[in-house]
Amino acid sequence: MPGILPPLETFRFFEAAARHLNFTRAAEEMHVTHGAVSQRIKRLEEHLGTPLFRRSGRRMLLTDEGSRLLERVRAAIKEIAEGVEAIRPRDRDRILTISTVPCFAAYWLLPRLADFNEHHPDIQVNIRATRSLTDFTRDGVDMAVRFGPGTWAGLSSIKLYDEELVPVCSPAFLGGQLPRAPRDLLKVPLLHDERQPWSIWFEAVGLDYRDAGQGQRYGEENLLFPAAIAGLGVALARSSLVAAELESGRLVRLFSRSVPTRYSYFIVYPPGSETTGKIQVFQDWLFEQVRPGQREGATGARVGKSAAGGTPPPVRLRRVASA
Repeated sequence: MPGILPPLETFRFFEAAARHLNFTRAAEEMHVTHGAVSQRIKRLEEHLGTPLFRRSGRRMLLTDEGSRLLERVRAAIKEIAEGVEAIRPRDRDRILTISTVPCFAAYWLLPRLADFNEHHPDIQVNIRATRSLTDFTRDGVDMAVRFGPGTWAGLSSIKLYDEELVPVCSPAFLGGQLPRAPRDLLKVPLLHDERQPWSIWFEAVGLDYRDAGQGQRYGEENLLFPAAIAGLGVALARSSLVAAELESGRLVRLFSRSVPTRYSYFIVYPPGSETTGKIQVFQDWLFEQVRPGQREGATGARVGKSAAGGTPPPVRLRRVASA
């Protein structure tokens, strides 16, 4: 019946599909099948009596009616989220929820977190490790640390540190007869992370390399690094994530040559959140964990304490694709 609204969850499906302009990505976010999203949208369009999406070649676009509905749905979701926040217990002021990618959480953040807990026992840090981008209006997340270009729509970001790629392996790899020169890597088993192809490093050292599909492949550093430690091959690693393994001797770095990554690590949060006490405290602590020379803002300005003793405000950035 026209006077009865569809279930509220249907509008969440619509908002996800409209944001991604892709039913498959919306389905992944909602943890359902492509068909489930398609059916929800179809029923919503039947209820409204008008199409909400249209095709333009291979692209999916919103119709005028879909754009108007999206504006209202986003406003409603935001209002609901603000209402929920308003009635939450005041304990939320001492609970800080952080979203970040799994490898950063496991290899960089968690090993340092005891230091934060010791110095700030009044703040409880909860970590959500996920590759999905955070929706701050509905996910209950206060801030995020992301590896990307530093530009996310409607959000503020500050560069935490730059990253570099280095070849690493077990000291027992090949019976301890480790490669002595970059060229030697062309003859040994390589471990692959498809987001960081070996061609980047070989090109930087002036060697011709073609990935013929050989060598084990991993979708996460959480698997890549243990494989290298087990002596299965040489991994191309982000140096900050293997620092503890290098220090312990479980991994060794091959050669002094490193290659800067295309992306960097950024602290990300909604505009205005930087004035929140718990976020400010954790942000300052994060910067204390990186070398002073790495504390650069998204525009290249130094990040840290200003001459007046405060923390410079984050730079507001526009949208591009992220990693």
